[in-house]
Order: sequence, then C-alpha cells, then structure tokens
Amino acid sequence: MSPTESPNERRRYDRVGLELRGRYMLADGKEFDCQIVDVSPVGVAVRGPLTGDLGERVVVYVEELGRLTGVIVRRSAADDWFALDLRVPAYKVNKLAKRIDWLARRLAEDLPERRLSPRIDRDQELTTLSLPDGRELQASLIDVSAGGAALEVDAAPPIGASVTVGKRPAHVSRHFVGGIAVKFDDDVSG
Repeated sequence: MSPTESPNERRRYDRVGLELRGRYMLADGKEFDCQIVDVSPVGVAVRGPLTGDLGERVVVYVEELGRLTGVIVRRSAADDWFALDLRVPAYKVNKLAKRIDWLARRLAEDLPERRLSPRIDRDQELTTLSLPDGRELQASLIDVSAGGAALEVDAAPPIGASVTVGKRPAHVSRHFVGGIAVKFDDDVSG
C-alpha cells in the first residue's frame, strides 16, 4: 500500500501529490532530508531514511509550506515513509489549504515562481491598509517579502491602485479570494 492509499480511510481533506524537498526532525532531535509524497492541510506523507514510532511528534520543514508539526499515525512496512496527522491551528488550516492548492496548480500548469524575494509567513499579523480614497482598513498580513505582501482584507482596490501597507507605499498587483497582493514602491528585492 502506498502512502496515499488507504481503502478504509475517510479523510477530512483530499491529499495532493506534491513532490517537495524538505527536512524532518524526530523527537530525539535527529534530522534527515526528506521528500514530501503528498499533503493536505491536516496530514502529510514523508519519505525519508528513518521513520519514528507511531505517536511520535515530528517537525517537518518544507520551504514552500513552512514548518509543519504532527504526530506519526501510519508508516510503511519497509520503514521508508510515514504519515503525520498535522497539528495545525484552526485559523491556519484554510491558509495551508490555499497554499497547497496554489502549489498544485502551479506545478500542473508548469508556471514559474514569480517572486523575486523569499516570502516570510506573518501568521495573520495585523496592519493598516490605507486606500486611495483616504479610508483606512484593518488587514491581516498573510506573508511579506522585500518586494511585496499578501493581505487578507475586505476591500479590493483596483489593480494598479496606490495604497499604503502600514507605512510602506505600494500598488495593488493582484486580487485573490479574501484579499490582495501588493508590490512595494520601494522594492529592495532587486
């Protein structure tokens, strides 16, 4: 049986086959390189040189997804993969689902990574978004880089509109469900 198959299992979310590289750390502190086999917002299958014990806490670092923490709930008979039940706070489940969906679409459509700078997850940090008409709205930072940011906000200023995020002037670069992405006017990414 493969890590993505289980005849009697009824998952809360479908797993998405994404081959991503990362590192994992077992409870004893030993770290290993790994490959993500599939992932959902609440579970991940990891292929690596050593599996832990059922119930063991594992931390997985994947550049595209960040730090994931979970408990081993299944492992292969050959000990070459294990599945984690992720411990994700409720407010992050939807965000992780969107990121997984975006990665899957990017890979399926062979789209290049458009970001020039690495993004830093801001974990819903609050900020102010000032609109061209003078209104100020509360927004949650999803992630930020030297060149731009993604914000959860209840407004969709037109693409190209001048806005201010906190104290940084920016222009709206795109819309997505629940928010906007901006490019900072003082982009220091290159």
